[in-house]
Amino acid sequence: MIRFDAEHQRWVDDEAYALRSQRQTESVRKQRQALKGVFAVLAVCGLAFGSWALGWKDEPRDPVGSAGQGPVVSEPSPSSPAAQVPTEPQEEPSPSGSSEPPSGYELTEDSEGFTLAVPEGWQRRTESREDGSQTVFYEAMGGARQLQIFGVEDSDPDESLELAEKNAEKNEGYDRKGFDHLDGGEAGAAARLEYTYDSAEHGGTRHVIDHRFEAEDGELYALVAYGPEEDGDEDDEKEMLETALAFFCPSGAQCVNGETDAP
Repeated sequence: MIRFDAEHQRWVDDEAYALRSQRQTESVRKQRQALKGVFAVLAVCGLAFGSWALGWKDEPRDPVGSAGQGPVVSEPSPSSPAAQVPTEPQEEPSPSGSSEPPSGYELTEDSEGFTLAVPEGWQRRTESREDGSQTVFYEAMGGARQLQIFGVEDSDPDESLELAEKNAEKNEGYDRKGFDHLDGGEAGAAARLEYTYDSAEHGGTRHVIDHRFEAEDGELYALVAYGPEEDGDEDDEKEMLETALAFFCPSGAQCVNGETDAP
């Protein structure tokens, strides 16, 4: 119904006004509900973001220098002390042939063309062989102990010793102690015969070590040590032989021990 509103001095339609007021009230209610929905969504998003942020913060991280990255090494600058490492002077190797024989021995340069170590104070003598070559002896006063050195014409040390043993077997009381093929090392093959026999000349049993070997010059030599068996110390002959052998060097050859001469 349309009526005149005296307070506002205008005509109004009460039904239209009531309908419009109702629509405005419903619109406000709907907006409030919508805002509540928005606020609810924002609250949920905020909680989700907070949980994600806390979880990311608590995630483990690789320590510095882990296996995947490797240690960080800072190289010293050229001017730093660590970069300037002093070089120690290198010792020059001693020349070959400078070794000295053990106490009680001396190096002898023999006129037959070789150098060896013999006991100090021993005398030298020679004997002629059937082929015209010389056998050299170095012996103690009275001849009880001897070193014998001579060249060998046989093809190898074993063959040479087999022939030598045939002659040694002719001695009274011959008794073989050993016959060994030895590793001659860099010089070449070697063989050794050890035996005893009864000697009327020396008035007792003699202990003999006969060593045949290929030397640094490619030639075969015999080095024989003699001594009395009665003293019960057969190691004396072995020591004498091993020392002489260790320093044996043909003239003109390059040897580990002993001396060398120019060809």
